Amino acid sequence: MSTRLPHGIICPLATPLDDGERLDEAALRRLLDHILPDIDGVLALGSSAEYVLLRPEVAENVVHVVTEHVAGRVPVYVGVGDTGTARALDNVRRLTLPGVECVVATSSYYYPLADQAALQRHFLTLAEAATVPLVLYNIPQNTACNLAPESVAKLAEHPNVVAMKDSWGDMFQFQEFLAVVPPDFAVLQGREQLAAASLWLGSAGLVSALANVAPRLVQAVRRAVADGDRDRARAAQREVTRVARLFDQGYWLSALKVALAQQGFGSGRIARPLPELNREQAARVRELLAKEVVDG
Repeated sequence: MSTRLPHGIICPLATPLDDGERLDEAALRRLLDHILPDIDGVLALGSSAEYVLLRPEVAENVVHVVTEHVAGRVPVYVGVGDTGTARALDNVRRLTLPGVECVVATSSYYYPLADQAALQRHFLTLAEAATVPLVLYNIPQNTACNLAPESVAKLAEHPNVVAMKDSWGDMFQFQEFLAVVPPDFAVLQGREQLAAASLWLGSAGLVSALANVAPRLVQAVRRAVADGDRDRARAAQREVTRVARLFDQGYWLSALKVALAQQGFGSGRIARPLPELNREQAARVRELLAKEVVDG
């Protein structure tokens, strides 16, 4: 079992799709080649992958392609979250392929759940069943379940629960997560706009959808913080925040797909029923991804 903690800039991969909502394998491989030099890990089947909308066979194909193409160059993490514990367990068993370093699980979703003991049981059941370490994924805006700091502290006691990704965007709670976990537990920020502040506070890294299209720019924030260069970190954060406004153009996943298509990674097809961008929104994405900004 791996002992490496998730760290640095982790890219939650988008899933290029063809018109039948099958995997565009060639586009995914080109995307991986584009980002791998500038990232520290990849997450397949995260929120940026439209994973809850993919057919099971498409999701499994994504993991096969990613693990084969990455070939150990960086750690590969795989999302296994689902609507309930039994379904998530099936995902753990089906998607923990050779080359997968950790599985990443959300709270259950659809039925809002505020019972923290029930959420703890959900994650502990997955941790016991997994043959690789488990990463907690807190994204209450999608799951309607917020994982409380006291629950994270309890779960961090389990030897197979090694990290968490927090995408809620509440910096008060994020600091609580950092305060309650042991030193050998990694807390990762999921919001690009909070990257520099989170890294200064002691976050182990960032899981950034923006890294699909601007990996070098996102990595620049981490490197500036690691170097202790506040001015450079502030400048890099300002650019990340500005470019991340592409996610405000229509539906954020649709904007990500358009951005990838503009860079040559797939057709821009979004899984239904997610809406496509209109012409004005797509043009704004193009403006925000001007090459001199992304490569700056």
